[in-house]
Amino acid sequence: MSTRYVKKGNKVILGMAKNGSQALKQLSFNNKDWVRVEDDIPEEILIDHKTTIYIPIRDEFDRAYSGLLQLLNDIIVDKKIKDIQHYLCNNIVLDNSYFPKISYKQISTIHYFWNYIFLNKKWKGAKFKFFHLKYLSNKFCDYIKEDPKNIPLYNTAIKTPPKVEIMKYLPSKELLFKNYFHPHWKDPYQLMEKPIWERLKTTEYWLDLEDKDLI
Repeated sequence: MSTRYVKKGNKVILGMAKNGSQALKQLSFNNKDWVRVEDDIPEEILIDHKTTIYIPIRDEFDRAYSGLLQLLNDIIVDKKIKDIQHYLCNNIVLDNSYFPKISYKQISTIHYFWNYIFLNKKWKGAKFKFFHLKYLSNKFCDYIKEDPKNIPLYNTAIKTPPKVEIMKYLPSKELLFKNYFHPHWKDPYQLMEKPIWERLKTTEYWLDLEDKDLI
């Protein structure tokens, strides 16, 4: 799945699969001042003290759920499955066997941040600012003085007919989490990953856009 970043001057925005990568692709099309690179952010940018790196994120389970929708969509489209309800009933077995492949730990920039930057008072490189993905196409645009039209609210779940059908017949997110996701995925998520991301929201690395009025 795609990881890309866009750069304009000393601003860099990282887009990850199921975390704004398609929206940032559109930004590079709509505003040519933003240079798009289909890769993770290189160290030469990470250590540049003049640069600010913005990273939209969302809850790891929400991201994993979105990845599941994409996986099912790809299978259904590839195999030309017509009866989506029948396929899901036969293949989504609530036996706690599903282990998502998508993870923030796979992203080298995220790995670099936790290893070298988080709570490191001696860090002299790029500034990191994480923010909630839901603000990417609105309040974040206002924050960086970008036309919101250039970063569309890109949600393939509501634009792709198979995904609409999948969401209609798939068990609820709560039931999937409880009875479909593997305990070896859920336990680290609940005990380690979710708490540490919540901790991040109380630090200087979090860009709180919730209380900022839309212009």
